[in-house]
Amino acid sequence: MKEDDKLWRIGRGFVVRDLPWSEKKLRELPPFEFENWAVIALGGIPNKAQVGDMGIDGRIYPVSAVPKKEKGELDFMDVWYPIQVKQKDKVGRPDIDSFEAVMMREDRTKGFFVSFDFSSDAIHEIQAFFKKTGKSIIALTVKDILDEQIAYKLA
Repeated sequence: MKEDDKLWRIGRGFVVRDLPWSEKKLRELPPFEFENWAVIALGGIPNKAQVGDMGIDGRIYPVSAVPKKEKGELDFMDVWYPIQVKQKDKVGRPDIDSFEAVMMREDRTKGFFVSFDFSSDAIHEIQAFFKKTGKSIIALTVKDILDEQIAYKLA
């Protein structure tokens, strides 16, 4: 992809080099690097710690959370969504159950879960969790991210 003015105007005028952009390369990354790739690809901030992350690999701070006028210092920093990343082919219901516990503990209304794919039980559980609590888990596959199908899911 070459740089040009039209791309710059829509926010795509930069060229990212040396990042793995294929499923094959992403599968070969060490787990912590894969987590960082996924979190950054979503526009989130990765955790610094590899262990003891309490089930949160990164956080997204939505733009809408930034205060319009000066209030208390960094009040908006309390509005964030957790990101969980699993470098596996089929995330199952137990993975989703664990993430639901994180969302309840942190009292978050939305969370993002990234993997190569999700079992039908996992998708079913995400839907049941939303019906029961009103909290949404956005399941994103690596393919969604690579195909840039994430903008509407992040809305």
